[in-house]
Amino acid sequence: MQLSNKLKINRMKRLIFLLITIMAFVLSYKSDAQTSTVKEELAKAQTLVQQGKTEEASKIYTSLMESHPDNREAVQGWIIANMKRTQGGEEEMIGQLDGLEKLYPKNTAILFFKAYVQGEYKHYDESLVTLEKLTTLQPDSALNWLLKGQILEEVNKYEQALNAYNKAISLDAANSDAWQNKAGLLAKTNKLDEAIDSYSRAIQLSPGVAVFIYNRGCAYCRKGDKANALADLKKAISMNPSFRESARKDEDFKSLWDDEDFKKLTL
Repeated sequence: MQLSNKLKINRMKRLIFLLITIMAFVLSYKSDAQTSTVKEELAKAQTLVQQGKTEEASKIYTSLMESHPDNREAVQGWIIANMKRTQGGEEEMIGQLDGLEKLYPKNTAILFFKAYVQGEYKHYDESLVTLEKLTTLQPDSALNWLLKGQILEEVNKYEQALNAYNKAISLDAANSDAWQNKAGLLAKTNKLDEAIDSYSRAIQLSPGVAVFIYNRGCAYCRKGDKANALADLKKAISMNPSFRESARKDEDFKSLWDDEDFKKLTL
């Protein structure tokens, strides 16, 4: 499971939690293996929503929440069916999830969405409380620990965030986004060699994600390794030309802004 193709990157640099759109995020992470009956019920409910029959759809989603408490798609569908999308959407959605949690306190999918939405709206302390419940009920989910690491990083609890990312990696060593987030945190705390190693692992796992390569180039540049910095930047630009402009404004490349090779590559 990976987040990389669905996340927006702050200054095209690294995975930043607050900019993830809830729809894209969840669609990247399908629930655990589903029976054909669950799939059929989800499809039926989705059709009812499209037909405007939200009450009938909600009954199906609620039934699935009861019978499959780890199924995120059932909770996602319920939210889509019931969200009014008003100006007070923030409080509305959190309130809805509070209500669902009271009905189904051990439903990990509800807790995941609640923690996610609380974090998106910068209710970080509340999000961490929800995540503590979530990781207690479902400690073997790499996604839960990745989310927890992102929230902890937002409140500058870097050591705890690093521990959470390491926990995610221990549960799913093939999760390139966990390696990327770990690398970004290491770079933020000036542990550049370790950051480069983690970026390299993320790139090895997801070689087609240009931002991983760009970010490693940033770390190389901060370290003073011009050759590798420009090599990564060149490759990232070949994959996504928008990095050309990003690099011209990125403080991580500031030491090369007046460098002729850098100018040729970015102008």
